[in-house]
Amino acid sequence: MVTRAFVVMLRTKVHDHFEWPVELAEFRRLVGAIGLEVVDNIIQTRSHKHSGLLLGRGRVEELVQRVVAEEIEVVAVYNVLKSMQKYNLQKKLGCEVIDRYEVVLRIFEREARDRVSKLQLELARLQKSFPFIKVAVGEQLKREKPSRGEFSRGGGEYAYHSKLQQVSKRITKVKSELAKLRRENLSRLRARRKLGIPIVCLVGCYNAGKTSLFNALTGAEKEVSERPFTTLASKVSQASNPGVFFVDTIGFALGLDPALISAFQLNMDDMRASDVVVLVVDAADDIILLRMKLRRVISILDEIGIERRRLIIALNKADLAGARLVEQVTPFIEEHYDIEWVAVSAVTGLNLSELEALIRKRYAALL
Repeated sequence: MVTRAFVVMLRTKVHDHFEWPVELAEFRRLVGAIGLEVVDNIIQTRSHKHSGLLLGRGRVEELVQRVVAEEIEVVAVYNVLKSMQKYNLQKKLGCEVIDRYEVVLRIFEREARDRVSKLQLELARLQKSFPFIKVAVGEQLKREKPSRGEFSRGGGEYAYHSKLQQVSKRITKVKSELAKLRRENLSRLRARRKLGIPIVCLVGCYNAGKTSLFNALTGAEKEVSERPFTTLASKVSQASNPGVFFVDTIGFALGLDPALISAFQLNMDDMRASDVVVLVVDAADDIILLRMKLRRVISILDEIGIERRRLIIALNKADLAGARLVEQVTPFIEEHYDIEWVAVSAVTGLNLSELEALIRKRYAALL
């Protein structure tokens, strides 16, 4: 049975006329990936967020009427909601409300196969839901309090504290388990580095072709899919010509919440431990989307401590990019980023030997 949904976006950058439609289209794609049918987009432009509702009260009232009239079951909000905003919107709309963080989390959870990924995702969900539980149950207690007297403690309040303690204990346990797994992973990374073999990590946004490139460089046969975020756990394999370890790891997305990124510390450790980081870019993307993705990924790499001198850009799907590659993509990179690049195709094998040569050159320069 189809679940009908509205996509909602609050535009606070009132002078942005080019990037927000791209962000909206990417978000719609993610919403569709969790099985929702997007009936319509609801866009509001205002310079600041409403503290309790995100959108202005008038727009929320319009949304309430449309949700009822069009039998909408889910409202997916591009912006990341505060717990009180989510609670108030759900109360007013009478349907489920999820934000960008939760949409991406649902996709991750669908693709998770290994214990590490599942634990990291559980932690991300618990940390997101904990403040919402506090708000939702706290608001319920406020409504019940007058009937019990100001200083009384009823069963609802005990249940409230019990629920919070339960979630808090689970967060502590999951963190402990992940800390142990992270120590084990760091130990493996140190052992791998002692071998003296270059370690090369492939990073980039989802669907850039990272896994296809990983397969082409190593001879591996990892699943390749158009679904977003099919790679959650890092995979390691030697190159077809032994002498390099390649690591394929989690893909990024526009607007990926920093709190969600921080939940994947083991993946970030794999990136930090690599000698060379190959930033895989979909060269066939529209130039505005390509620029936004490139800016976002480099920003994340800066935040987790990946120095620019370790970076190489692989313009994948060069066979599909056509004239745009020379006319728009490479001039933009050369103007804005002091990073060496090579145009490749994981499917046709175009320039893969040049990429391997550039990796070895970069590794030698770092010694």
